[in-house]
Amino acid sequence: MAVGDSHALRRAVLLWSGLGALLLLTVVAAFGAVQRAYYSPTGFVEGFVASLSSHDVSEALAMPGAAPTAAALQAAHLPTGASRELLRSDILPNIREAAVVSDTAARDGVHTVVVHATADGRPVAASFRVRQTGAVLGMLPTWEFASTPLGVARITVAHAVDFTVGRHTVSPRAASPDQPAGAFSVSADYLALPLSPLELSHSSKYVRAAPVDAAVSPGTVTETTVDGQPTPAFTTEVQKQVNGFLDDCAKQKVLQPAGCPFGAEIDDRVQGDPAWSMVTYPVVRLQPGDNSWTTGRMVGVAHLKVTVQSLFDGTIAMRSDDVPFTMSLSSVVIRPDGSLAIVVAQDP
Repeated sequence: MAVGDSHALRRAVLLWSGLGALLLLTVVAAFGAVQRAYYSPTGFVEGFVASLSSHDVSEALAMPGAAPTAAALQAAHLPTGASRELLRSDILPNIREAAVVSDTAARDGVHTVVVHATADGRPVAASFRVRQTGAVLGMLPTWEFASTPLGVARITVAHAVDFTVGRHTVSPRAASPDQPAGAFSVSADYLALPLSPLELSHSSKYVRAAPVDAAVSPGTVTETTVDGQPTPAFTTEVQKQVNGFLDDCAKQKVLQPAGCPFGAEIDDRVQGDPAWSMVTYPVVRLQPGDNSWTTGRMVGVAHLKVTVQSLFDGTIAMRSDDVPFTMSLSSVVIRPDGSLAIVVAQDP
């Protein structure tokens, strides 16, 4: 063999050896990338978060260990009867900028993977527990959630009967029907997804609640209250009915109108019918009580005109007096048809 041919062969061997090594490195790198992306604790969690980001709740819950079975909830010490009504894609926030910030392995092999993200522009975070279940071809580990990635939102609607999330109106009574029919506040447990705070509110003619977030962490119960407060329309309607009640009281031509918060006692002899009129109506300020809306002590002024004859000297005179009085409402209930049931309690 000529010297030139020997050198050419040597160059060819070196070239192919280099290409082989490069190919091997590429395969190893690709294998490592695939393992990190799909067969690692972080990759597994990233897949779950990606499903949430795309609002694919079914895909997220189909991942190993994610389904909220009774056994999984019981193992996490969560209520097994929690409603699934909030596990829906159309109410999820926009989850962006999700990133795994840590992956810590415990001695039992369970990894705690911490994710930071934004939900509708606000920072959120969650910790997921993941464990290995096996391996593909003996080389690519497979994973599952070691404990449920879901949490429970215990939602109380104070002074109303339902709450709104997205375009949906949700009744806690439907999720927890054992509550008393006339309960002033209702509550229920709802399964909820991590990294996905839900904005809850209430708005009706007579009651409105400011928006509040219900956010959960995996394996925890978080309490949230939708606090209904009276609207101006509610106060106006109660004021109207209180005024009407007092006007009816004033129509009674007696010194002590029956069932009314004002009256007068006169020692002299009354001639003719007493005449009442209203000077100042009490100002209604509604506040929540234990079982219904109530008011505090309210002050009003009625006016009495009456002709009296003195028992001492027989003289006749016209009395015209302002009569201050106090009253309160012990119960104001909004009936299902929207009408009001009002109970007036005369202050002693």
